Amino acid sequence: MKSAIAGVDASLLASAPDALIATDPDGRISLWNPAAETIFGYRADEAVGKLLIELIVPEELRGDAALIRNEALDGRSERHETLRLRQDGMPIYVNCNTSAVRDVAGRVTHFLSQMADATRYRASRDADLVHARFHGVLESAPDAVVVVNATGRIVLFNAQARALFGYDAAAVIGEPIEILLPRRLRQPHVAQRTGFLSQPRMRPMGEGRELHGLRANGDEFPVEISLSPIESDAGRLVMSAIRDISERKRFERTLQEKNIALERASLAKDRFLATMSHELRTPLNAIIGFTGVMLMRLPGPLTPEQEKQLRLVEAGGKHLLSLINDLLDLAKIESGSVELRLESVPCLPPLEEVAQTLRPLAQTKGLQFEIDAPAATLSVRADRRALQQILINLTNNALKFTSQGSVTIELRSLAADGKRWAEFAVVDTGIGIDVHDQARLFQAFTQVGNANARKAEGSGLGLHLSYKLAELMGGRIDVASEAGRGSRFALRLEQT
Repeated sequence: MKSAIAGVDASLLASAPDALIATDPDGRISLWNPAAETIFGYRADEAVGKLLIELIVPEELRGDAALIRNEALDGRSERHETLRLRQDGMPIYVNCNTSAVRDVAGRVTHFLSQMADATRYRASRDADLVHARFHGVLESAPDAVVVVNATGRIVLFNAQARALFGYDAAAVIGEPIEILLPRRLRQPHVAQRTGFLSQPRMRPMGEGRELHGLRANGDEFPVEISLSPIESDAGRLVMSAIRDISERKRFERTLQEKNIALERASLAKDRFLATMSHELRTPLNAIIGFTGVMLMRLPGPLTPEQEKQLRLVEAGGKHLLSLINDLLDLAKIESGSVELRLESVPCLPPLEEVAQTLRPLAQTKGLQFEIDAPAATLSVRADRRALQQILINLTNNALKFTSQGSVTIELRSLAADGKRWAEFAVVDTGIGIDVHDQARLFQAFTQVGNANARKAEGSGLGLHLSYKLAELMGGRIDVASEAGRGSRFALRLEQT
């Protein structure tokens, strides 16, 4: 091995324990001995020809490196403890001594730097300073506390940290913080902590990345940490408070598994109901149909008692069929299997059909029942069947809960949110709804108000289904009501 510097024995360069680095006056490396390879991680062929300041000097310390060169030019060769970077990004402390080498004419031919790795010595010194200042406060802290210096070396390891990780303090003081991480996380963490040290800030518990710790026995466990930068006599330090969140993670996994199981059960229920339409409806339709035939006296005359019983069967069957229809419709909506055909639908025909269907009920109760539709020519973007179902639900409810007065179906055109809307409103003079009950109106299986006042039967699904169908069509249902003074339910759909 030939020396790159005249007058320097190559064997001395090879055996020197310290990094010996020569640079030309422009700062490019011309000599990189084996100790420099060991300390900084670069092979000689990777380092020679590169600018030393770009290879191993942290960007924020490049001004200090220039001052060291200027001292050498002035003939001063002082020893500096400073930070440098390894090839893997790990910052290390070095004791650096730089001198300028001149030729016989006094011109600088190169600079020669001698650098000794002082990382462990600095960590030991920092540990003594930190122990003297913070040990009494942090030793009994409820969380595991680990303090590292600017090179990421551990300088304080409190009692909770020893219990959590299973290390004695002597085993970790001076070691990189990455000793407490699983191997797969160590290299990425070096870059993360280097970035944090360059721009430190308070980071509260639970913010940032999810990490895992590694105990001395090899067990891995999830942790969350808080970070706090500390300015001290030992320079910039970072204090980490660490918590084992294994129990919380187990609870979250259990809860997630329960939620998945519940979701699967709910989907299975919805799929079952959505596919059982024929099996559930057919027997009821047969019962209702045969009861109707008997009430028509086609098989023969009936006694008054027989007619009374048959009408009870018919009423019960129709009520049960209505409940099943509501359940099946809800199941289809909740399982996402409902299919709506959205098209331009004229508004007046569905209103007239609803009025024709329900007018007999209004007449039976002695109620005034009418359509008020000044905007009769409007059309809306809707599914015709869903629109009619909503109107029937709203109007039927109004008739059920109105014992005297009137029920009116209104149709108006209005503008809101930059769009044109058609508003179908069902207005009654019935029992009304308390303000505190109105928030629950559209919940499934919910009937609000006084149980004695609301004697009409129902599943508590009509309004919920209507609300869901309105949403699926891009509309909404609003309610305005006051107990004892009637209600106004308004369906709003976009005009076409």
